[in-house]
Amino acid sequence: MTLDTPLAADTPVASLPERLVVGVLALQGAFAEHMHYLESVRVKGHSVSAVAVRTPEELAACHALVIPGGESTAITRVAARTAGLLPLLQAFVSDPARPVYGTCAGMILMADADGVGGGKRKGDGAAWGGMRGLRVWRNLYGGQLESFEQPIEIPALADPTRPFNAIFIRAPAVHSLVPSDAETEVVASLPAERVPAPPPADSALGPPDAAATPHVMLRQGRKLVTSFHPELSGDARVHQFWIEKCVLGR
Repeated sequence: MTLDTPLAADTPVASLPERLVVGVLALQGAFAEHMHYLESVRVKGHSVSAVAVRTPEELAACHALVIPGGESTAITRVAARTAGLLPLLQAFVSDPARPVYGTCAGMILMADADGVGGGKRKGDGAAWGGMRGLRVWRNLYGGQLESFEQPIEIPALADPTRPFNAIFIRAPAVHSLVPSDAETEVVASLPAERVPAPPPADSALGPPDAAATPHVMLRQGRKLVTSFHPELSGDARVHQFWIEKCVLGR
């Protein structure tokens, strides 16, 4: 397959081509499911082609990128073993002009900083950034056995009266939102009975913001993150939202 000319970082939304090439980082995790959902998205005036990204050349051909769930440490380490890939991913993700969507592990990688257990993650390289001011806490919802599903209301989605079945698997949570020059939109939050206890106050990330812990879907311009796995839900409306609002800017 021959890919279209890659999108320049400063390309205005109005100049996007008819055929959108959306990469899904395919180093580890649930990348195949994301590709399936993206291929099902229908938007007026554009088609969506989902491609697996494992090399710098494949990344360079993409107009937008999805970072799937999985293991954030494993994704970083595999990327670091592929010549030239990790710094290009970091540059792509941190560029405000590039549309990027991170789910679960992808949310961790898109944060400014993250912590787990007794403090901040160490030894896995610099944060990829992308969501300025976002600090997350890994596995705050518990381990694999504490995975759960929760219908949530997301008014920004198509058919907003129909709840979205959000699936949480060893999910990260928002530790805090540090003020930045980027406006952060809270797109969805959990009901109070599902919100976990906040992280410890004496960690390397500082005191958590308990008011931010319920937030599970956040947007900053062309960036989107979710704590949950929409690619396992049987519902493509979150992918549709990202393509329409973050990639196309509608």
